[in-house]
Amino acid sequence: MLPVEHFDVKIASRTLVQASHRPPGFAVVHKVSNLDLVLGPIPMCLVCIYSPPPCGLGAVLSAVRAALPVYLSHFFPFAGRIVRDPKTNIPEVACTNDGAELVVANADVPLAAVDFTNIDRSMGLIQIPFDTGLLMSLQLVLFACGGFSLTLGTNHLLADGRALAVLLNSFAEIVRTRRLRLEPQFNRSLFTPRSPPRHNPSLDDEFARFTPGTMINPLLATSVRRRLYRIEAADLTALQAAASTGGRRTSRFVALCAHVWKLLARAVGESAPSCRMAWIVDGRKCAEPSEGALDLYMGNVVTYTSREASVAELLRTPLQDVAATVRAAIAEVMTRDRFQELIDWVEKNKAAYKHGGKWTEAVNLGLGSPALVISGMLTFAIDADLGFGKPRLVSTWMRHSRLGSASMILVPCPSGDGSWFVHGMRLWPQLVEVLENGPESLLKPVTAASLGFIFPAATHGSRL
Repeated sequence: MLPVEHFDVKIASRTLVQASHRPPGFAVVHKVSNLDLVLGPIPMCLVCIYSPPPCGLGAVLSAVRAALPVYLSHFFPFAGRIVRDPKTNIPEVACTNDGAELVVANADVPLAAVDFTNIDRSMGLIQIPFDTGLLMSLQLVLFACGGFSLTLGTNHLLADGRALAVLLNSFAEIVRTRRLRLEPQFNRSLFTPRSPPRHNPSLDDEFARFTPGTMINPLLATSVRRRLYRIEAADLTALQAAASTGGRRTSRFVALCAHVWKLLARAVGESAPSCRMAWIVDGRKCAEPSEGALDLYMGNVVTYTSREASVAELLRTPLQDVAATVRAAIAEVMTRDRFQELIDWVEKNKAAYKHGGKWTEAVNLGLGSPALVISGMLTFAIDADLGFGKPRLVSTWMRHSRLGSASMILVPCPSGDGSWFVHGMRLWPQLVEVLENGPESLLKPVTAASLGFIFPAATHGSRL
């Protein structure tokens, strides 16, 4: 079956579900930390795609509906709303139990007809836009073949990649067992500014105001491509071996970053003398007061780091030397001091919120030499088994933005076989050409066939 360019998703129901009870000790207003304010309120989603369950879709929907009120009682702020402090205009969360959104919709095609390679034609149609004030939109889309998608939509203000995985894992656990073994952590007291706040002046150069004047124009933004790839475990292992030196073993993440940086240089070619890579890294292990204390922390503990290098040097430099540059760049910001300085920097710049100010890392704007930003949800397992089988695909989704940098997000395949999905959230056509047609690339486009969705439409229980 050939993939379709478009399919319709019709909403069958859209309801608000409240937490079954308010946990003790929650304030009416949940203040966010300065690390949450680095990125600020940005809607984001995690989309899971499932084969037809043997029990039918009615059983899935019943299980999700029964679990959601209990789930929200454990993750109570997500039943609230994003509001603004009337004096400072700083975003915060009103824990009023107004409810999370539960959306049920029907897609008019089987999963075999979905163009998974093109994210705008797959995840872009499956996820349903939700109000930016909401902190949880749980969406079930039922496909004509009997398969379904589960989208967990939330906001970056309360969750980074690690927290997003905790949200998904915890929901799956409650659907399966009706209970949660480990409680999430919401305490922001670890991330308070010093008095007086102080930071290295270089931080001022790392950030830029996020305004229409600093972003690429909307027509240029439409030229950006969004693609979904997979890299097999054996190829990751081979990259890891090639990127390791002597007795030092390079991580698979660093090895893949080095490989992609060389591909970026090939795509840039003679159009620019240099190019940049940037990495978003999880700093929980740097900031935690004791081992594992932040494993279930619901908030943001991430930072960027970047490096620029000559295109010619990148093309001729061995993979292990490029990997050493990546490793050194990441190690430089993996310190408690780095995160304390970020907290203090935001404290000194909070006044900008009064006038609607927002920042981003300067490298993220994409001005100057070509820059590609990579992040990974790799340091923790993703378990989205609702009791009806593991999903075939888990992928992130964020709305289009007018940033000029390229961007990739790495997500482990839920099968647990060691392979990764590579979500090309923003890619230039020249980079897509190298990724898909260059002999050096190990990234393979994801298709319905590669996900195992080539099956005839059949009766798997009625859609709702």
